[in-house]
Amino acid sequence: MKYAVVEEQGPGTFWHDPSPYIAKLSEFLPALPPGAQAFASHPEHYDFSAPRCTKDLRPQALPSAADSLGQYELRFAWSGCDSDVLTIRYRGVSSVHITSDDGGPVELSDYNTVRLDEVLPHEAGCSHELRLTTGTVRIECADLTAIWAPISS
Repeated sequence: MKYAVVEEQGPGTFWHDPSPYIAKLSEFLPALPPGAQAFASHPEHYDFSAPRCTKDLRPQALPSAADSLGQYELRFAWSGCDSDVLTIRYRGVSSVHITSDDGGPVELSDYNTVRLDEVLPHEAGCSHELRLTTGTVRIECADLTAIWAPISS
């Protein structure tokens, strides 16, 4: 990632610092498409105690990059839960890169969750990079729509 910091301190222990990204966000926010703007600037996005923070969300599936055909969708749940809490739909997808730290396939598990993510302007519209515990997902697209499931009280 360009601004957000995710550093592994030891096996399974990370230091997370979204503040460099948050500090720059106001500079490039106007260059983001509307859906990306709304998602990146949501006040709970980087509030680690908030219900609409992306940190610690578990991808439900990682569709093949070859299957994107201009659209791509990621669904997330909390660890230990099968109910989707966040769905991100990407349109005008120009590239999808899914890489694991060890060069193998990215394993979906309660352990392999989102550490941090960042949305940046891109010539295609925007890029969205998600740093997972053991890999990275990067999508370049025209725009994205983030849909959060209702929060039960």
